[in-house]
Amino acid sequence: MIIPLPLHTNYSFHFGTIPPARLAAEATRLGHTALAVTDREGIFGMPTFYEAAGKAGIRPIAGVELGYTEGTSPQFHGNCILLAKDRQGFSAISRILTERALCLPGDGADSTSTMPGLAHALEEAGDSVVALSTGTRLLDTWRGQAGRYALLSGAARGSWRKLLAAAAANGLKVVAGAGVSFLSPADREVQRLLVAIGKTATIHEVDDSELAPALACLASPEVLAAPFRDLPETITNNEAVAEACRLDSLFDGWHFPAWPTDHPEGAAGLLRDLTLAGTAKRLGSVPDAYRARIDHELGIIAEKGFADYFLVVRDIVSRASRTCGRGSAAASVVSWALEITDVDPIRHSLYFERFLNPGRTDPPDIDVDFAWDERDKLLADVVESYGEAHTARVANHVTFRSRGAFRETARAFGLPDSEIGDHERELSHDPAAAAGTADPTWKAITELSARIVGFPRNIGTHSGGVVIVPGALHDIVPLLKTGSGIRVTAWDKEGVEAAGLVKIDLLGNRSLAVVRDATANVAGSPDLCPRPEDDPATVALLARGDTMGVFYVESPAMRLLQKKTGAGDFAHLVIHSSIIRPAANRYINEYIDRHLGKAWTHIHPLLAGILDEAHGLMCYQEDVSKVAVALAGFTPAEADGMRKVLSKKDAVTRLDSWLPKFQDGARARGVDDAKIAEIWDMIQSFAGYSFVKAHSASYAKLSFRSAWLRAHHPAEFMAAVISNRGGYYGILAYSSEARRMGLSLLPPSVEESGRRARGSDATIRFGLESIGGLSEACMDRIVAERGDGGPFASVLDFARRVWPARDDAEALAEAGALDTLSPGLRRPAKLLCILAHAASKEAALRGEADGARSLFPGQPSRIASGEEPREVAGQTPERAESGWKDAGISRRTFLEGQMRRIGTTLSVHPLELWPEALAAPRILARDLASHEGRVVRLLGWPVTAKEVLAKGELPMEFVSFEDETAIYEAVLFPETYRR
Repeated sequence: MIIPLPLHTNYSFHFGTIPPARLAAEATRLGHTALAVTDREGIFGMPTFYEAAGKAGIRPIAGVELGYTEGTSPQFHGNCILLAKDRQGFSAISRILTERALCLPGDGADSTSTMPGLAHALEEAGDSVVALSTGTRLLDTWRGQAGRYALLSGAARGSWRKLLAAAAANGLKVVAGAGVSFLSPADREVQRLLVAIGKTATIHEVDDSELAPALACLASPEVLAAPFRDLPETITNNEAVAEACRLDSLFDGWHFPAWPTDHPEGAAGLLRDLTLAGTAKRLGSVPDAYRARIDHELGIIAEKGFADYFLVVRDIVSRASRTCGRGSAAASVVSWALEITDVDPIRHSLYFERFLNPGRTDPPDIDVDFAWDERDKLLADVVESYGEAHTARVANHVTFRSRGAFRETARAFGLPDSEIGDHERELSHDPAAAAGTADPTWKAITELSARIVGFPRNIGTHSGGVVIVPGALHDIVPLLKTGSGIRVTAWDKEGVEAAGLVKIDLLGNRSLAVVRDATANVAGSPDLCPRPEDDPATVALLARGDTMGVFYVESPAMRLLQKKTGAGDFAHLVIHSSIIRPAANRYINEYIDRHLGKAWTHIHPLLAGILDEAHGLMCYQEDVSKVAVALAGFTPAEADGMRKVLSKKDAVTRLDSWLPKFQDGARARGVDDAKIAEIWDMIQSFAGYSFVKAHSASYAKLSFRSAWLRAHHPAEFMAAVISNRGGYYGILAYSSEARRMGLSLLPPSVEESGRRARGSDATIRFGLESIGGLSEACMDRIVAERGDGGPFASVLDFARRVWPARDDAEALAEAGALDTLSPGLRRPAKLLCILAHAASKEAALRGEADGARSLFPGQPSRIASGEEPREVAGQTPERAESGWKDAGISRRTFLEGQMRRIGTTLSVHPLELWPEALAAPRILARDLASHEGRVVRLLGWPVTAKEVLAKGELPMEFVSFEDETAIYEAVLFPETYRR
């Protein structure tokens, strides 16, 4: 039963062509019972391979193929295959890969990328690692060592004699190596494409020598062994190597972060004390109902050994100004008492067993949001505090998507981007005609690109996943650095979880920064309203969908749902933030009708009472579990297993694997096939994007905090939204909304603005950060000078103290940030004054004559002597009317400057730039509802858009427009969108 060596999957980036699932399935069909995956320079796909092998009944062997050089010579000398015999061997391979990627001690001449360094690393690994090589010089370093072999390549018979002689001279056995890189000969052209993309070359520039041999296809063990029949001992040695490698699982128990404590009862005792103290802090005491729940939760946490994990997460959360713990952890009173989450799970009837229960074998999964501008520093602090040896970010495996695969393939065929773009536009207009083109090049591109969709292409960084372990992390998973220098695990989130690493998600959230900044602007209080969900004005605001800028309730679909239901209370907001998921669109109108009084019955009598919260419709992920138990007879553990796949990256495929069991169970309970199909269709709408109730409740709490600020402190709130660059919309839309709310928008000012916008009473003053083209250094100097030396007395005083660069001066002037300085001067004169001062100072430093003369003709001596310049030709120092006239420029130039530098106009809507359009006959958006059923003409500026595919895969678009009075929605159906 020969195993192929080497064997590459598509996790050999830009080389391998075989997805692990297809490999395992085909190997089983061909009669293999064991496989060793040895991808090039990494084990990125090992968790995926182990999972696929388990499903296919193949015994997996973990390995890697490494290249090495001779000493410091750049000449490539050979390959070495490493296979893990056991857990110790896998850790050794992981350490070697980490050293190669991070240049750990052992760098330079001792690096494992060189032959001496690799030989030394393998000596330290001992016989826990099987090593095989085709390089005779490396064999010389292994003289007489156990677990070291020469590898015969079936595709390189010409080198056999030399290799056999070297093995004999060093007392090493020889192993048959039938290398595999393809499932079929046609895969070689896919490999050529991948190599071309990796090299940024064309397929015509990829030589055959850069590819695996044409015959490197997976075949039956008998066929793979055939080339070695004259050397039967090499086949026997192959079998012996495979038999010696017995790492049957990457999972070796859960690896929890450790929390040091001198508490007499250890981490569990400390956690109890902190939980009781935190509950008393929130409620003033610990009521009996809470104490009973705490005892129940802590009992499970202690039994599972999870106490350290909770303490570590609490420590991380305590470092931030504001957080939003979410996911199923929000159902835990312990999490709430530790201030990891912020929703009282008893008050809002959240189900703890969805988070942890005695039958659950995997660890808790706590996700926490932080203010977006604090998160990077927080992540760096966590790594520094817990140590690089124990901590790393989780990787993201970036894959080829359809459009990217198509463009990269077309480039590899030598086509320019302009031609690729033209063809893509043809595809979007008429996919069937364009895809069916007779042009052989485009046909080949289309077919080849489709074959690499889903293939991994490079390593990125997960949005916030961090793993922390007590011991050395590189003993569990290889570490590397991304292109941006972030230290990450080799495996993605599902891979690290499969290996028992407990991921903590530390995610960025703009709305937390909005609440933080708005609250600080109001009174500096950490919490102005502890229970905003009880505030009538906030509830009313949410009920009417008046929620632009409000977290998670501001999208067109969500605002419309709020308006149609008229429900702004906490319980309904929790439902709405879950049911609004894209795949559930077809159920939302039915929900609205039922909410407004339409009679309804349960989907099936077996589900009576289970789905009443959302009027008989499935809303939360746990509803899937409830339905599986009640309708199909699943055990709670089976139902939770099915629910878990809903958030996986291949959720649809994983969910479909549960369908036969669901159908059998439902039929056994008398449910007919039509009803089973209807209910399964509803279950499928949860795949990929859906929430548990506790998660929605956490988000609803943050929504209420945002809505309360909008209802009671609109200027401070909208200023914070603008400063943090909003959420669903852009700065222009939020500025328009602020004007509709009756707020005045003032331009940034070097005299009054900080870095961020600030609101007070009914006014918003834009911050210096809003000015496009203004450097960070100049912002800092302006704020520092004003703080140290007091207000600027004039433009010249500003120029002397800040000395802005030309680009900075132009940005400040065009944005209106200099308008309040030297009111007798208009913008051109102010800008010239600053530039002339800079020129004079630079000239003086060079020992030259006055450099201001060419910039400010007629007045250089005044500037050089420190006097404020007078207006230049044709201008008078008297102040004109405010705004553009006072600036000394045309109204259009004034407004265009705001658009260019700030991204919006301030006192009027940007549509004012088109006076002819404004003057045309039209209705206003605020009056649209009164014209239902009529054809009307509106004027609109697009503020957000979402492209989707209609039936037949034709693109269409949902667009939000606004005029000076309101936002309105439009649908561009395929033909209209094409035009």
